[in-house]
Amino acid sequence: MSTALFEHSYYIGNYMSGILYGVEVVMYFMTVRQLLYRRTTRASYKFFLAYSTALILLLTIDIAVNAVWAEQMWITFRDAPGGVPEYIGTQLSDWYQAWGSSAAVALVFMSDALLIYRLFIIYGSNFLVIIFPILIYIAAFILAVLELVSSFSPGGFFFNGSAVNFGTPYYSLTIGLNVIVTALICYRLLSLSKLVKHTMGPENAKLYTSVASILIESAAPYSITGIIFLVPYARGDLVSVALGQVWAKCTCLAPQLIVLRVVSDRAWTRDTIDQVHTGGFSFSTRSRHTGTTNEVSMNQLSKRGTDVTQGSTLAESYTKKGNSAATLAEVPEV
Repeated sequence: MSTALFEHSYYIGNYMSGILYGVEVVMYFMTVRQLLYRRTTRASYKFFLAYSTALILLLTIDIAVNAVWAEQMWITFRDAPGGVPEYIGTQLSDWYQAWGSSAAVALVFMSDALLIYRLFIIYGSNFLVIIFPILIYIAAFILAVLELVSSFSPGGFFFNGSAVNFGTPYYSLTIGLNVIVTALICYRLLSLSKLVKHTMGPENAKLYTSVASILIESAAPYSITGIIFLVPYARGDLVSVALGQVWAKCTCLAPQLIVLRVVSDRAWTRDTIDQVHTGGFSFSTRSRHTGTTNEVSMNQLSKRGTDVTQGSTLAESYTKKGNSAATLAEVPEV
């Protein structure tokens, strides 16, 4: 049996994975930098630090396992009896491969858990909206365990045989969950964007309502790459080997982008949602040198704008009356 297509896909997938791993490392240290600048002991930020660290550790395991297996296949055992095809046929269930696949599955469920939590927050802490996604999450977890057991049984193959029988419904459920949650978050943010633009103005509202912010908040790239991977995987096309590796890296990149926005005060929060509905919207200004954060509300800005207008009107009245410059100087500066 020719293994050329599998080898090409595996090579391309590894190459793309290395690039995406570099992006993840950069984002991880950007997140750590933001958290260090805060000098805060808030439990949520400690959680985000632990969560981000777990993501990059799991991704490192996945990357390392794939790199070692490729080295064994193309270098160490290249001249062994049967060559590369024999190695692929007999070593796909190596014990350390189980580590890599388990790490990839763990990344999927960590990412999905964060997405469900963000859905809960963006819908104003409404438990009803996350009931169905949680049921899908549980069903996908059960199928993932069955797929891993089948893949690493003697003679198992992650992309063929009984593993696909469990893998196809598992990936269909988890990617379907991504699509549902992404669609719900996009709909909610687009609905809220009108209120935010009315409160803050179009320019100031771009932080929360731009296309990029909505794509990141909803983890849209994660869902899109999942769909692209699912179709060839369900058909048994070995192109899915490369696409699966890219999708697996997106399971780390998508939540890391969300965490980075949260710790940078750029993400939608429970307070942000409440303020949009009450009209008391506020935004954060951060000092680059001290790392301190100041909250400025739109009500405060509105009040200051009123004071400035009143001051200007008063000055104009003095001018019209022909008062002296000294009298004008007594007008308090706003």
